[in-house]
Amino acid sequence: MMGGGEIITSFLDEGEIDEFSIHVIPVFIGVGIPLIKPQQRSIPLKLLATKKFPDGVVHLHYRVLKQRRLPKVAA
Repeated sequence: MMGGGEIITSFLDEGEIDEFSIHVIPVFIGVGIPLIKPQQRSIPLKLLATKKFPDGVVHLHYRVLKQRRLPKVAA
């Protein structure tokens, strides 16, 4: 899934993302689009694979571990 942090967060909240395939590029930047919307949350991940490239890029492949979901309460 490509998109900003808010759309990815929406799909995470609904349990619709199973895996993340992330490329880490060895450059620090001070601005950018966050991967997920900043909130008080923890998303447990299990590392499935890594791959290092000659230019310093690292590919990380994670599975999202399912969390027990609490029922939604109507306001």
